[in-house]
Amino acid sequence: MIKRVMVFMFIIFSLLPLSNVYSKQEERVVAIGDSIPFGYNLTKDNHMPPSKAFPYLIGKETGLEVTNLSVPGLTSGELLRAVHSNDMFRQSIQGADYVILYIGGNDLLNLVKKNKGLDGIRIDEAAPVIRDLIYNVYSTIVLIDQLTEGQILVYNIYNPYPSAGDQLNTPLAYINQQYASLIKLLSHFTSVKLLNANSAFKGHPDYIIKGDVHPTEKGQRVLAKLALQQMNK
Repeated sequence: MIKRVMVFMFIIFSLLPLSNVYSKQEERVVAIGDSIPFGYNLTKDNHMPPSKAFPYLIGKETGLEVTNLSVPGLTSGELLRAVHSNDMFRQSIQGADYVILYIGGNDLLNLVKKNKGLDGIRIDEAAPVIRDLIYNVYSTIVLIDQLTEGQILVYNIYNPYPSAGDQLNTPLAYINQQYASLIKLLSHFTSVKLLNANSAFKGHPDYIIKGDVHPTEKGQRVLAKLALQQMNK
Protein backbone atom coordinates (compact mmCIF):
# COMPACT_ATOMS: atom_id res chain seq x y z
CA MET A 1 0.00 0.00 0.00
CA ILE A 2 2.77 2.45 0.94
CA LYS A 3 4.61 1.78 -2.34
CA ARG A 4 1.41 2.52 -4.29
CA VAL A 5 1.07 5.83 -2.46
CA MET A 6 4.71 6.55 -3.25
CA VAL A 7 4.17 6.01 -7.00
CA PHE A 8 1.00 8.12 -6.87
CA MET A 9 2.86 10.98 -5.21
CA PHE A 10 5.62 10.98 -7.81
CA ILE A 11 2.97 11.15 -10.56
CA ILE A 12 1.29 14.09 -8.84
CA PHE A 13 4.61 15.91 -8.45
CA SER A 14 5.44 15.40 -12.13
CA LEU A 15 2.09 16.83 -13.26
CA LEU A 16 1.99 19.92 -11.05
CA PRO A 17 3.35 23.14 -12.60
CA LEU A 18 6.11 24.67 -10.52
CA SER A 19 4.07 27.81 -9.93
CA ASN A 20 1.64 25.67 -7.92
CA VAL A 21 4.40 24.20 -5.80
CA TYR A 22 6.13 27.33 -4.63
CA SER A 23 6.32 31.06 -5.06
CA LYS A 24 9.77 32.46 -5.78
CA GLN A 25 8.85 35.70 -4.05
CA GLU A 26 8.31 34.04 -0.67
CA GLU A 27 10.82 32.55 1.71
CA ARG A 28 10.44 28.81 1.52
CA VAL A 29 11.00 25.61 3.44
CA VAL A 30 11.21 22.40 1.42
CA ALA A 31 10.64 19.08 3.19
CA ILE A 32 11.97 15.88 1.64
CA GLY A 33 11.93 12.38 3.05
CA ASP A 34 9.60 9.55 3.91
CA SER A 35 6.25 9.08 5.64
CA ILE A 36 7.32 10.96 8.79
CA PRO A 37 7.41 14.48 7.27
CA PHE A 38 4.56 13.42 4.95
CA GLY A 39 2.38 13.04 8.05
CA TYR A 40 1.32 9.48 7.26
CA ASN A 41 -1.75 8.15 9.13
CA LEU A 42 -2.67 11.53 10.58
CA THR A 43 -5.66 11.24 8.24
CA LYS A 44 -7.47 8.22 6.86
CA ASP A 45 -6.81 8.57 3.14
CA ASN A 46 -3.07 9.50 3.08
CA HIS A 47 -3.44 10.86 -0.45
CA MET A 48 -1.75 14.17 0.29
CA PRO A 49 0.37 15.48 3.19
CA PRO A 50 -2.00 16.78 5.89
CA SER A 51 -1.80 20.23 7.43
CA LYS A 52 -0.78 18.78 10.81
CA ALA A 53 2.43 17.25 9.40
CA PHE A 54 5.37 18.98 11.03
CA PRO A 55 6.65 20.85 7.92
CA TYR A 56 3.32 22.71 7.76
CA LEU A 57 3.44 23.42 11.48
CA ILE A 58 6.85 25.01 10.87
CA GLY A 59 5.39 27.04 8.02
CA LYS A 60 2.48 28.18 10.14
CA GLU A 61 4.79 29.31 12.95
CA THR A 62 7.31 31.09 10.73
CA GLY A 63 5.19 32.31 7.83
CA LEU A 64 7.38 30.38 5.40
CA GLU A 65 5.92 28.90 2.22
CA VAL A 66 6.04 25.09 2.52
CA THR A 67 6.77 22.58 -0.24
CA ASN A 68 6.40 19.03 1.08
CA LEU A 69 7.89 16.47 -1.31
CA SER A 70 7.96 13.64 1.21
CA VAL A 71 6.90 10.22 -0.07
CA PRO A 72 5.69 7.34 2.15
CA GLY A 73 7.89 4.27 1.86
CA LEU A 74 10.88 6.18 0.49
CA THR A 75 14.34 4.81 1.32
CA SER A 76 17.55 6.80 1.49
CA GLY A 77 18.69 5.40 -1.85
CA GLU A 78 15.45 6.40 -3.55
CA LEU A 79 15.65 9.89 -2.08
CA LEU A 80 19.23 10.27 -3.29
CA ARG A 81 18.15 9.36 -6.82
CA ALA A 82 15.26 11.84 -6.65
CA VAL A 83 17.48 14.72 -5.53
CA HIS A 84 20.03 13.76 -8.18
CA SER A 85 17.72 13.50 -11.19
CA ASN A 86 14.08 14.39 -10.47
CA ASP A 87 13.38 17.87 -11.87
CA MET A 88 10.58 18.57 -9.41
CA PHE A 89 12.83 17.86 -6.44
CA ARG A 90 15.79 19.76 -7.83
CA GLN A 91 13.86 22.86 -8.89
CA SER A 92 11.97 22.99 -5.60
CA ILE A 93 15.21 22.80 -3.59
CA GLN A 94 16.88 25.52 -5.63
CA GLY A 95 16.63 28.77 -3.74
CA ALA A 96 14.97 27.22 -0.67
CA ASP A 97 15.74 29.05 2.55
CA TYR A 98 15.47 25.81 4.54
CA VAL A 99 15.54 22.18 3.46
CA ILE A 100 14.20 19.64 5.95
CA LEU A 101 15.52 16.10 5.56
CA TYR A 102 14.03 13.10 7.38
CA ILE A 103 15.04 9.74 5.93
CA GLY A 104 16.30 6.33 7.00
CA GLY A 105 13.40 4.78 8.84
CA ASN A 106 12.42 2.58 5.91
CA ASP A 107 16.00 1.38 5.47
CA LEU A 108 15.81 0.11 9.04
CA LEU A 109 12.26 -1.21 8.77
CA ASN A 110 13.15 -3.13 5.63
CA LEU A 111 15.91 -4.83 7.61
CA VAL A 112 13.35 -5.78 10.27
CA LYS A 113 11.04 -7.19 7.59
CA LYS A 114 13.88 -9.16 6.00
CA ASN A 115 14.71 -10.58 9.41
CA LYS A 116 10.98 -11.40 9.90
CA GLY A 117 10.88 -9.46 13.15
CA LEU A 118 13.08 -7.73 15.68
CA ASP A 119 14.39 -10.88 17.34
CA GLY A 120 17.97 -11.75 16.56
CA ILE A 121 18.99 -8.72 14.51
CA ARG A 122 22.79 -8.65 14.73
CA ILE A 123 25.00 -5.62 14.17
CA ASP A 124 26.94 -7.46 11.44
CA GLU A 125 23.67 -7.94 9.53
CA ALA A 126 22.74 -4.30 10.05
CA ALA A 127 26.19 -2.96 9.11
CA PRO A 128 25.73 -3.00 5.29
CA VAL A 129 22.33 -1.30 5.63
CA ILE A 130 23.81 1.34 7.93
CA ARG A 131 26.79 1.86 5.61
CA ASP A 132 24.54 2.46 2.61
CA LEU A 133 22.20 4.70 4.62
CA ILE A 134 25.02 6.96 5.82
CA TYR A 135 26.52 7.15 2.34
CA ASN A 136 23.14 8.03 0.85
CA VAL A 137 22.46 10.72 3.45
CA TYR A 138 25.93 12.18 2.92
CA SER A 139 25.49 12.25 -0.85
CA THR A 140 22.00 13.76 -0.57
CA ILE A 141 23.22 16.58 1.67
CA VAL A 142 26.08 17.37 -0.71
CA LEU A 143 23.65 17.53 -3.65
CA ILE A 144 21.27 19.77 -1.69
CA ASP A 145 24.14 22.08 -0.79
CA GLN A 146 25.00 22.39 -4.48
CA LEU A 147 21.43 23.45 -5.25
CA THR A 148 20.79 25.99 -2.49
CA GLU A 149 22.55 28.25 -0.04
CA GLY A 150 19.74 27.68 2.45
CA GLN A 151 20.08 25.87 5.76
CA ILE A 152 19.76 22.08 5.74
CA LEU A 153 18.06 20.56 8.79
CA VAL A 154 18.62 16.83 9.16
CA TYR A 155 16.70 14.70 11.66
CA ASN A 156 18.16 11.54 13.09
CA ILE A 157 15.89 8.52 13.57
CA TYR A 158 13.64 7.88 16.55
CA ASN A 159 12.85 4.36 17.74
CA PRO A 160 9.59 3.35 16.00
CA TYR A 161 9.22 0.37 18.37
CA PRO A 162 9.94 1.77 21.84
CA SER A 163 8.52 -1.36 23.53
CA ALA A 164 11.15 -3.50 21.78
CA GLY A 165 13.89 -2.21 24.08
CA ASP A 166 17.46 -3.17 23.23
CA GLN A 167 16.46 -5.27 20.20
CA LEU A 168 16.33 -2.16 18.06
CA ASN A 169 18.23 0.25 20.27
CA THR A 170 21.63 -1.21 19.38
CA PRO A 171 21.52 -0.74 15.59
CA LEU A 172 19.60 2.50 16.03
CA ALA A 173 22.19 3.91 18.44
CA TYR A 174 24.93 3.05 15.96
CA ILE A 175 23.04 4.72 13.11
CA ASN A 176 22.50 7.89 15.11
CA GLN A 177 26.16 7.98 16.18
CA GLN A 178 27.08 7.84 12.50
CA TYR A 179 24.54 10.59 11.76
CA ALA A 180 26.14 12.80 14.42
CA SER A 181 29.65 12.23 13.09
CA LEU A 182 28.52 12.83 9.52
CA ILE A 183 26.73 16.10 10.27
CA LYS A 184 29.67 17.33 12.35
CA LEU A 185 31.98 16.71 9.40
CA LEU A 186 29.65 18.28 6.84
CA SER A 187 28.99 21.33 9.04
CA HIS A 188 32.54 22.52 8.32
CA PHE A 189 31.68 23.22 4.68
CA THR A 190 27.87 23.15 4.41
CA SER A 191 25.06 24.89 6.29
CA VAL A 192 23.71 21.73 7.92
CA LYS A 193 22.36 21.09 11.41
CA LEU A 194 21.37 17.86 13.17
CA LEU A 195 18.01 17.62 14.95
CA ASN A 196 17.81 14.91 17.61
CA ALA A 197 14.43 13.25 17.09
CA ASN A 198 15.66 10.10 18.83
CA SER A 199 16.36 11.93 22.08
CA ALA A 200 13.11 13.92 21.88
CA PHE A 201 10.98 10.77 21.42
CA LYS A 202 12.78 8.61 23.99
CA GLY A 203 10.48 7.83 26.90
CA HIS A 204 7.42 9.21 25.09
CA PRO A 205 5.40 6.37 23.53
CA ASP A 206 2.52 8.83 23.25
CA TYR A 207 4.44 10.54 20.44
CA ILE A 208 3.84 7.45 18.26
CA ILE A 209 0.43 6.29 17.00
CA LYS A 210 -0.62 3.17 18.91
CA GLY A 211 0.02 0.05 16.87
CA ASP A 212 1.91 2.10 14.29
CA VAL A 213 5.38 3.57 13.73
CA HIS A 214 4.33 7.09 12.74
CA PRO A 215 4.11 10.18 14.95
CA THR A 216 0.87 11.29 16.57
CA GLU A 217 -0.17 14.92 16.25
CA LYS A 218 1.76 15.51 19.47
CA GLY A 219 4.82 13.80 17.99
CA GLN A 220 4.55 15.97 14.88
CA ARG A 221 4.50 19.08 17.07
CA VAL A 222 7.65 17.88 18.82
CA LEU A 223 9.41 17.42 15.47
CA ALA A 224 8.35 20.91 14.41
CA LYS A 225 9.67 22.36 17.67
CA LEU A 226 13.11 20.82 17.08
CA ALA A 227 13.37 22.63 13.74
CA LEU A 228 11.99 25.90 15.05
CA GLN A 229 14.55 25.94 17.85
CA GLN A 230 17.35 25.60 15.32
CA MET A 231 15.86 28.09 12.86
CA ASN A 232 15.60 30.74 15.58
CA LYS A 233 19.33 30.59 16.37
